[in-house]
Amino acid sequence: PATGEEVAVDSIFSIRFDQPMDQGSVEEAWDMEPAVDGQFEWPRPDTVHFTPQKELQRGAQYRVRIKQSAAAETGLNLEETFEFSSTTAGDLAVNQIMPEDGTQNVQTDGAITVVFNRPVVPLTSSGQQAGLPQPLTIDPAVDGEGSWVSTSIYRFEPGPDGFAGGTTYRVTVDGGLADVSGAVLPQPVSWQFTTQNPDVLMISPPNKATLVSPTRPISITFNMPMDRATTQSAVSLNPAAGLEFEWQEEDRLLVATPQEQLELDTQYELTIGQGALSANGQAGLDKTAVSSFTTVPYPAIIRTSPPNGGEASPWQNGASVEFASPMDMEMLEDRIVIDPQPDEVSYYYNEWIDEFDPSNSNFSLSLNFDLERNADYQIIIPGDAADIYGNTLGEDYVWRFTTPGFTPVASFNLPPRLSQISTSFPSDVDIIHRNVSQLTVGLYQPETPLTNIESVYQYQDEAPLPAPLRTWTSPVSTPRDETGVTTVSLADGGTLPTGAYILTVTAPEVDADFRYWQNQQNVLIVADTNVVISEMPDEVHVWVTDLE
Repeated sequence: PATGEEVAVDSIFSIRFDQPMDQGSVEEAWDMEPAVDGQFEWPRPDTVHFTPQKELQRGAQYRVRIKQSAAAETGLNLEETFEFSSTTAGDLAVNQIMPEDGTQNVQTDGAITVVFNRPVVPLTSSGQQAGLPQPLTIDPAVDGEGSWVSTSIYRFEPGPDGFAGGTTYRVTVDGGLADVSGAVLPQPVSWQFTTQNPDVLMISPPNKATLVSPTRPISITFNMPMDRATTQSAVSLNPAAGLEFEWQEEDRLLVATPQEQLELDTQYELTIGQGALSANGQAGLDKTAVSSFTTVPYPAIIRTSPPNGGEASPWQNGASVEFASPMDMEMLEDRIVIDPQPDEVSYYYNEWIDEFDPSNSNFSLSLNFDLERNADYQIIIPGDAADIYGNTLGEDYVWRFTTPGFTPVASFNLPPRLSQISTSFPSDVDIIHRNVSQLTVGLYQPETPLTNIESVYQYQDEAPLPAPLRTWTSPVSTPRDETGVTTVSLADGGTLPTGAYILTVTAPEVDADFRYWQNQQNVLIVADTNVVISEMPDEVHVWVTDLE
């Protein structure tokens, strides 16, 4: 073996020289410490093998020395004494254990793993392990299966029931276990660990949940298989209610379904007592588990849109009503009375439950129809409208609201943003208006020339205006919701001088944001001639239009 290499106890020592050797001189020069009797063999003139007569000692270091007296067939001796040392393999040992000695709260579905310092079994597939050693003894005994996951790692996994909860297990690797080289574990290796007690991992509905269905099953998830009888006896509801039990997930999940519908709008407390035992009956819960939830309220109407006695938004389409709990749509659709009766009504019911924040929940019915203007509406929801559990409102719910007239309008009857008029006609402009009490018109002249379209549009983007040249205020008496036209003479029947102007119109009833869709600010060009220039790669076209 190479210098420092760990070797088996039945190893052969082999040395190759750089030329054929005088065999007798080599054997005479051979020195081994500690001394070992053995036999020399020369498979070729430059190579000698030394085979010990018996196995070497375990865990011992051997030094081989070949003195300078060893000579080649030519008679030349070694320039200097050659030596090397090797150590034989020691005893089999346990390098690592999992769980470690003294570990607490080990999961009941965990595994036991032992790592040895050297290969114990040959490399085999999982289906060829029938004859391999099973080195562990577990007390108390537990059903399960062990396997070699590698030549030096053994893993034991418990059966479906797992380890018993709240139990201390002592594990022993039996002494005398031999590895593939024949080395043995000189004495047993033992350690112990304790499994966790049964515990409740999750309850559904969760603690402090609201809007819980009175027929909803209650799910209780444990950290290990549980004893059915003791666990069912430990589960109760307050106020008292009968429960039917169903076990799932290898007795880790208990589903408790109320035998009868729970009371509405009631807080219930679920208790799992310490009498609930693990599947083997050896451990119970460390503490009582308690969780509360509140069932859905009785049917009621929380709010409406528009609100009762209020006015609808000018852009609103129909109405909506929000309920306190899930409703039965068969008891609502096409049974709600709307006066005045729309030509067509569509129903849309939205249901969303947030168990932790009732304010985020939603049980709303949208009634989509075209609202008449300036109308008084009355909507009646029948008292026999019921929730999905059969509970009714008890009496008709009536709410009333009004609708507004048409949106106020004050808009120049001009092309949007930029317009042009000729001096051949009076400088008069028309203003289209509706549902306003008066109109205020301003005439301005830009302080800097309008040289391009960007300079024109800046006055639509809230650029500051100069002082007005003139303003007009006119009262309006057009009947409600009717459209009228008012003419403003910008030059008292005459014409404005040619140039660029800015026109604005406002009304008390028109919101400032309306100017983005109403033509309330306009750049007015007074001129009689238009020039259009089109430049080509090799020519220029000019069109001149006379507006007179």
